[in-house]
Amino acid sequence: MTPGRDTFEDAITRFRNRSIHTYVGHCLLFRSQILQGGEFGMQSGWDSATNEFIMEHLLRLDFLRRKITHNPQKIDIKTLEERARALDIKLPDEMNEKSPLGDEVARPAGREFDLPYRLDGSDPNIPLASAIDLRNVDARMFVTALDQHLVEATRLDSRFATYRITPRESLMLYASLAELWDMCASFGGDPNRLPIPNGVRPSEEPRGPEASPNRERAAQPAETATRGG
Repeated sequence: MTPGRDTFEDAITRFRNRSIHTYVGHCLLFRSQILQGGEFGMQSGWDSATNEFIMEHLLRLDFLRRKITHNPQKIDIKTLEERARALDIKLPDEMNEKSPLGDEVARPAGREFDLPYRLDGSDPNIPLASAIDLRNVDARMFVTALDQHLVEATRLDSRFATYRITPRESLMLYASLAELWDMCASFGGDPNRLPIPNGVRPSEEPRGPEASPNRERAAQPAETATRGG
């Protein structure tokens, strides 16, 4: 078992719940896709096209969350669809399918197995937050929150079950998904972007950091006018 590092430090990487394994996999897929977007790492916020993509993927994560919830009592486990409709977002037809009730026969516990993803930074497809060059403060905040959501999913008590999670745990995941959704509403989209260019960082200056504008240079030692005498 390889422990996680950085924002994944508290992740449990070995458990038996197949549904949580699947959910974590979709979270990591989502993470890799948004980090590949060029608009996601510059200036502040992100453009409308990127925001719509992020919101659509959050809806799919929410749909998966409801699918893996064992809810025979039909407890209200909420849905991001309510927020999506408030913003006039068009939802795919399959999003409106109801979550299954979870009625099933008892069966023996499955075996534990490791996450097939390395969260220690050794997988180039899953870079640690500290290794990601994101100038965009809003984007870094979103990625950090997504990483925490992923870690939260691995720490549910239902990791000891073979399949499905409880309604209360489902609501815990919903709360952090809703937080990610609110970030999109607050910082995503062209109207929410601040057109502030980052320019060239001191570390990126071709002639070194000291060539950066407004940098005070150390005083040069005075040359001796004459020698001897």
